Amino acid sequence: MLNTDDVKRRLGGAFTQEQAGILTSLLSELHVGLATSVDMEDLKDVVKALAVAQARAEERLEGVESRMDRVEAALDRLEAAQARSEKRLEALEKRMEGVESRMDRVEAALDRLEAAQARSEKRLDRVEATLERLAAAQARSEERLDRVEATLERLAAAQARTEEALEKLTEAHDETRKQLGGLSHTVGYILENEAYRALPALLKADHGIEVEDRLIRTYLTTDRGYPVEVNIFGRGRRNGREVVILGESKSQLSAKHIDHFIQGRLTRLDPLFEDVFAVLVTHMISSPAVADYAQERGIALYYSYQF
Repeated sequence: MLNTDDVKRRLGGAFTQEQAGILTSLLSELHVGLATSVDMEDLKDVVKALAVAQARAEERLEGVESRMDRVEAALDRLEAAQARSEKRLEALEKRMEGVESRMDRVEAALDRLEAAQARSEKRLDRVEATLERLAAAQARSEERLDRVEATLERLAAAQARTEEALEKLTEAHDETRKQLGGLSHTVGYILENEAYRALPALLKADHGIEVEDRLIRTYLTTDRGYPVEVNIFGRGRRNGREVVILGESKSQLSAKHIDHFIQGRLTRLDPLFEDVFAVLVTHMISSPAVADYAQERGIALYYSYQF
């Protein structure tokens, strides 16, 4: 008796499960037919048909395997492309995060711009209303300007006459300034001349300085070679030692004059001499504090009424 399970298993090595099942059924029928004296020629035809089917199945299988190879190669390319796509997607995701952050800032800026625009529109409304009022005022101003222009024409004529008079006054004023400048110098020189005669006795009485020769007005050269004008200069002796007298005169002495004297005269000339005695003479001080300021700076102060 035919063992169909064994036949199906053996056919499964060469055919698909479906084909092996069909062939097993045919063989089983043939076996039954043979048992009933079926013609051997029919059996041969069946075997030939099976061989042809087997050949076609093998051809189809080879075609399937070839297609499977192409499919697998395509899958490999797809996997590589997918890996590249994932990397690009990761980069794009990072860029998108940055874009989202920037978009958030842009949206916030747009919100601020919208609020500013609303405020600007309100201001523009007010400006337009103001411009309308200004336009009306401008019309009134133009009317007034017409009247002013007529007045200015009359004033221009008067101005021309005034300028002529001012030119004459300016010339007279310049002459007056020259005369006043000369007078100021004259007053300063008079004060210095009085000091030259009176200071030797005052310095001896008040500070024990014996003036040698006489006090003069002169120029001294600094250790850097710059000339410095000195209003009062002389040499004397105190306790057997030589003393250089440096002084200046001011009609009305102020603290600013004292600072200028220190910086412009004493500081620049002090390196030339071992012992300098500073003195200032004036008609009047600008405030009570000036006398104390001079004393604090170690400068002797004399008034013209002491001469």
